[in-house]
Amino acid sequence: MTRRAISVYMAATCAMVIVAPGRFVCGIVFAVEICLLMLLGILFKALIKKISLRHLSQVLMLCFVVYFTLLYRQLLALFMPEVALQLEFLLFLPAISTFTTVFLLDRTEHTLKDALLNDAPSTLLFAGYILAFSLIRDVFGYGTLSLPYYGDPLEIVLFNPEGVSVLSFLATIPGAMILTSLLLSLYLYFEKKYHILIKAGA
Repeated sequence: MTRRAISVYMAATCAMVIVAPGRFVCGIVFAVEICLLMLLGILFKALIKKISLRHLSQVLMLCFVVYFTLLYRQLLALFMPEVALQLEFLLFLPAISTFTTVFLLDRTEHTLKDALLNDAPSTLLFAGYILAFSLIRDVFGYGTLSLPYYGDPLEIVLFNPEGVSVLSFLATIPGAMILTSLLLSLYLYFEKKYHILIKAGA
């Protein structure tokens, strides 16, 4: 991904995790969706290139991400209807951001191998960020750990609810915004230090 594409993707990622319920199971659902969208989208893009339909690539890719998201939502509604109901339209945010960053902003021509190697690290980073963010909100905001399970999510109580009352603010949207700001500030700090070290080494 280009830096511009990464910025757009990060903005979409933050939007998802802020307004989504602060449950780890929701983070897992988003992380899986993002990884599948990226992997299958790159494979589908390679197929379009192979059968010489590049002039229709944007339309075909848009159709792919929309239908994939609809299928993913239907499967989620079948296996975990409660989670599907909670997330609703939020499931379309990864599709929009993936289409924009990978298939519109990134116009460079890559082989299938290069495309996977180029986009996989960023995708895994975003997925890891979503998982970590959701885990923090679930554990410290609710004192629980919610995991995927057929029907209703499996909820493991880790702390007494009274013991997390002070941190329950993290489970709210304002709390999620503050946590996002802190994590992004931390990320930008280490990124800046990293670039300084790279320049010094060069």
